[in-house]
Amino acid sequence: MKTNRIFFLLIFISITSFSQDKKFSFEINYPLAISNGIENFTGIADANIKYRFAEGELFKYGASLTFDYLKANLPFNSEDLARDYFFYHINGFAEMTIPSAERIHPFVGAGFTYVSYEYEYIRGVNGFSTIETKKERDPGFNLKLGIQYDFTSNLFIQSYFHYIRSLRKSEFDDGIIGINYNQVKFGIGLRF
Repeated sequence: MKTNRIFFLLIFISITSFSQDKKFSFEINYPLAISNGIENFTGIADANIKYRFAEGELFKYGASLTFDYLKANLPFNSEDLARDYFFYHINGFAEMTIPSAERIHPFVGAGFTYVSYEYEYIRGVNGFSTIETKKERDPGFNLKLGIQYDFTSNLFIQSYFHYIRSLRKSEFDDGIIGINYNQVKFGIGLRF
């Protein structure tokens, strides 16, 4: 078992050390959630993996997969009921290299979002109420606008604004309700 770990570690180091063209990056961010007016959000974690598949003179183009985990509560609810939100984003992105400042990379991304959330609610009246759990899933879209700063060719920090719009079927009629889950994210990344 120990030799397998060492073997895979050596392969990973050789791939990352000798690759001329770092096409992948892994990022960990803290999502600072902005309230949507209905719920107060607390960011827990954000992880992102990117693959760059094309490169021009100023731009690199690629695809990314992002996962967010947030907790929420309702400010007008006297009960402290759990609400967990999981966001899955599949994006295309463009990353720019500024010739006069090669360590700075502005970027923009857009794509599909899938929101999965689980929440508790009180069912019943007076002394005959129970707490029940419900799961929902909503599709949507997202836009990213941010900037990266390279410390080395492998290590960078970043910050970006993440606009997320999910579409939920109304419980009252056949209409569609759009809900925003906006976030500002701060993080660190590794290219390999």
